[in-house]
Amino acid sequence: MAKIVFVDDEPDMLGTVKNVFTELGHEVYTAEDGKEGLRLILENEPDLSFVDVRLGGLKGMEVLRQVKAQKPNLKIIIFTGFNDTQIDEDAIKYGAVMCLHKPVGLQDLINIIEKYTGK
Repeated sequence: MAKIVFVDDEPDMLGTVKNVFTELGHEVYTAEDGKEGLRLILENEPDLSFVDVRLGGLKGMEVLRQVKAQKPNLKIIIFTGFNDTQIDEDAIKYGAVMCLHKPVGLQDLINIIEKYTGK
């Protein structure tokens, strides 16, 4: 199955996605801040990463830019609770495959993972 990294400052959400997607057979890594998320993405080279825009320390867009500078083929989805077209534009400009707006249902995440990983 797919190797996935979720980076978000909401521990409850991270716990939920880790449990659900691990049960579905995926290898899941989670981080609550940008610095740890960047490390996990670069070290594990996941099939897909979900990175929140607003994080403690290193912000989501900076994580995206640093990952793309070092490993341009990795797929990253930026997600945010803010409805801001500038975030959408910046995410795509810096190399995200898409910008996702919270709240997002589990079935939507399942569909997105299948679409971008084929797994």
